[in-house]
Amino acid sequence: MPDAPVDPQCTPLDIGGDIHLPWKSSILDTIRERPAMYLGEGTITALWHFLIGWEMALTRLGNVQKSPEVPIDFADWVGYRLHLGSNFDGFWKRAILSRVRDESHALDRFFELRDEYLRRNPRVVATIRKDRREYQRQRQVTAAGPFVDFVELLPESLSILVYTDDPGFFLSADESAGRLYNGWFYPALAALSWQPWSPSDRFEVQDREAWDRLFAEDKRYRRNLNRTRARIERRERDARDAGKPEA
Repeated sequence: MPDAPVDPQCTPLDIGGDIHLPWKSSILDTIRERPAMYLGEGTITALWHFLIGWEMALTRLGNVQKSPEVPIDFADWVGYRLHLGSNFDGFWKRAILSRVRDESHALDRFFELRDEYLRRNPRVVATIRKDRREYQRQRQVTAAGPFVDFVELLPESLSILVYTDDPGFFLSADESAGRLYNGWFYPALAALSWQPWSPSDRFEVQDREAWDRLFAEDKRYRRNLNRTRARIERRERDARDAGKPEA
């Protein structure tokens, strides 16, 4: 009996061994058409668990994907577009559900965000100044030893990128494979305060409008952060006072 014809719009997906499935370039494209058929129910949680099992199966077949179905920085994109202020430690399902409570609608939002991620184009806001790449920090040579000053260099191609007018930005550096400089979402310039270098005097502005917007957003971010800290401290103080015995 001859083999059934393969849809010309589908690309066989090699998952290892002698198994070839006539799916589209990503299994997600097939799931999107009939989510309940592949997931059992059309929910974002069902998709999350399916992808965990899918990647485990590929690993056991000896086919470790170089680029997973959901890229590692997709959660950063979700945090950026949904104004979450973080990437939820990579848990894009939890990030989307924090904004879209309905599981079915959250699944639809996942695919919309994936479409945006695949089509996005960066906008360069600023590039690192060649004369300001050096910065000094300390390193402890041994666990019990003293801290020693040393100089590091920021990547030569380091840039600040935005994709939309949403709050926040990304760093990018062609010569760096680390997530810190490639794909990591920063909700505001203040989020770089833990770095031993300040962004304000190290970058050459390429897009003044976007740069000014980042600084305006940074002021709002710091104000909101201070309010949140004050609210937490007040709540902790009230809790301590409530536990004190009456005089």
